Amino acid sequence: MARTHPGLATWLARREADFPAWAEATGTPGTWDFSPGSLDALEAAVRAEYAGTNAFDAARDSTFVQVAGWYLGEVARRVNGAAWHCVAADPDAPAGAPGSCQSVWTGTPRVALGPDVETPRVFPLSALRALLVEPDDEDDEDEGGDEDGGAEGPASQWGGPLRDALILGT
Repeated sequence: MARTHPGLATWLARREADFPAWAEATGTPGTWDFSPGSLDALEAAVRAEYAGTNAFDAARDSTFVQVAGWYLGEVARRVNGAAWHCVAADPDAPAGAPGSCQSVWTGTPRVALGPDVETPRVFPLSALRALLVEPDDEDDEDEGGDEDGGAEGPASQWGGPLRDALILGT
């Protein structure tokens, strides 16, 4: 089992502290109640902020993206009673396994249903990024793609990445 990342508590505290200003900056501060219905507003905010995956990737470490990811994870956590996890680097992990330096998921916060990070889980930043994947990009950037072929629309009308977060899709 991979070790928990020692910086997760700090990451969570910082996002929670940044949340009130983030909510104000969206122009809809009363929307952010951690309910499943607020995911439509989150989707709209992400789509309004970023024109595509390249813009999102360039801003991955920004306060907007990080708090949006934290918010999505918090909705999933509160709805499911799940917990935050983040795999620390493990020099003994096999290549590509959780904790290995080759794994892009090492150090990336996720929400999971159980104590093991490999239980049903969601990577909030990946779910947000998936909103911006163009249908032609799915084979290259979003292995498996959305079941709806990348159709646009509010999260409540399609089973896309934000609604998948609520059921902790893998």
